[in-house]
Amino acid sequence: MRVARLIPASLLALVAACVIAPSTTELAALPAATQVTTVSEARLAFIGITGSLPEEGNEMPPDLLDPLMDLVPVRLDLTLRPPLQPTVQGGDGFYTPISECGYGPLDAGVISVPTGSNHMLLDVRMGSSVDHPANLFACEYDPGNITDDTLGTVYRLRGCFLPQSVSIPTAVQWVLNPLPASACGLGD
Repeated sequence: MRVARLIPASLLALVAACVIAPSTTELAALPAATQVTTVSEARLAFIGITGSLPEEGNEMPPDLLDPLMDLVPVRLDLTLRPPLQPTVQGGDGFYTPISECGYGPLDAGVISVPTGSNHMLLDVRMGSSVDHPANLFACEYDPGNITDDTLGTVYRLRGCFLPQSVSIPTAVQWVLNPLPASACGLGD
């Protein structure tokens, strides 16, 4: 047994394991799969933004819209006061000013919302009123905004949207896409 003294014990154990190993090529049974629990009551987190534009003396992107984040739902309630005038996309793809207010809901597919800054552009896709009833674009009367140039007209934009940013030189453009009201906790 002088040979056994020259071979390390770990190598002997390996040789013994090969001799004792089963001669079959079948694999052992796989362990049971891990259970995955899905919580159907979980709610999406969303950001709420309520306020008015333009902001006094601010030529930078408005502080009101700072909370916008890519792909995080936003519940928006925004009032646009003069001199800001939103434009709507027509059937030809061009944006035109709103010619008639009617003081109530306005039918618009895509709205270009002026932010009061050349460094932030905002386009809002409203979605259909059937699929997105919480989204509303309306012309409203506000006697506090009556001037020689306006009759007190303000525009209100409300709803639930999914923001996506598009970087362009020296600015950011936000595109807000319609989401179901439930994504923003509306309609519970």
